[in-house]
Amino acid sequence: MNCKEIKYLITYYQDNNLDYVSKTLVEEHIKSCSSCTQIHQEFIYLIDTINQIQEELPDNDLELAFNDMLAKEKEVLKISKSRVLKPKNKLLKSILKVAAALLLMISSYLFGSYKRNTSQINEIAILRQEKTKMLTIATLSLMENESASKRIQAVKYSQELENPDDEILNALINEMLYDKLVNVRLAAARALERFSENNMVKNAYIQALRTEENTSMQIELIEILAYIKEMRAIPKMKELLNDENTPIFIKDQLKSELKNLI
Repeated sequence: MNCKEIKYLITYYQDNNLDYVSKTLVEEHIKSCSSCTQIHQEFIYLIDTINQIQEELPDNDLELAFNDMLAKEKEVLKISKSRVLKPKNKLLKSILKVAAALLLMISSYLFGSYKRNTSQINEIAILRQEKTKMLTIATLSLMENESASKRIQAVKYSQELENPDDEILNALINEMLYDKLVNVRLAAARALERFSENNMVKNAYIQALRTEENTSMQIELIEILAYIKEMRAIPKMKELLNDENTPIFIKDQLKSELKNLI
């Protein structure tokens, strides 16, 4: 992230309205950039100053004086209205000029607002691209970590990506098929479910069912394949159903899901 992006995010950061990745990026940048550190400190000082200001209420004398003045102005206005039946041409022209000026000011403001909004939209698009890039890097990096908790964290990061590329999908598939810990394989299988329309993911689910030996994973895969109506999984499901080594509860699950598929 650059300084311009950080300045835009500082208010969100201070209000704790950023996701974990964006918050981390802002914190790291502030630590390494003296200019943004100063801006952040000035922002905190400004907020503290505003919070310390106490609202001053007008005293009774001021309120009475105001009400008295208001009553007099209303009386003058009534007299003016009774005397003036038709506005003169000069007065009408003046009013029209003022109205035109006001219209011009409003138009200029709206145009300026549009330009500012367009600029903000572009900045948000850039930030989203940056976030996607950082999430992709973090996901791929953590999936190679020796710690199971880090690999599970990588799977969670991948779920924040709206449209992950094939590299991310392949990494998730690799975790589902080959990770040595069942918790990681389960997390990857569940993360892939939202991409079950992808043929690569469908093929991976079928492959996993053919090779998986853990009963928890088998149940998960059977449920997912049945939910997405993957007919190619039927032969393997029948094979497991007829296998005497298959646990009873797995067979019960297979019978239930096969009814919905066949």
